[in-house]
Amino acid sequence: MKYLYSGPISGVTLADGQEIMLFPGAEVEMPEQHDYTRMLLALQHLSPLPQAAASTSPSAEQGA
Repeated sequence: MKYLYSGPISGVTLADGQEIMLFPGAEVEMPEQHDYTRMLLALQHLSPLPQAAASTSPSAEQGA
């Protein structure tokens, strides 16, 4: 799931080896059921993005 991160600059390596860099104001994709995701949500450092905003249209990617 995609979230908007609003905490301090940080990074995390998840148990599966995935490294995620966290920057204030950036969109980040994190596993919904992960303990670290839940902690960031509880601290209000993550805000879920609406599904429509989370998906990028092909025309936006191509600059059309």
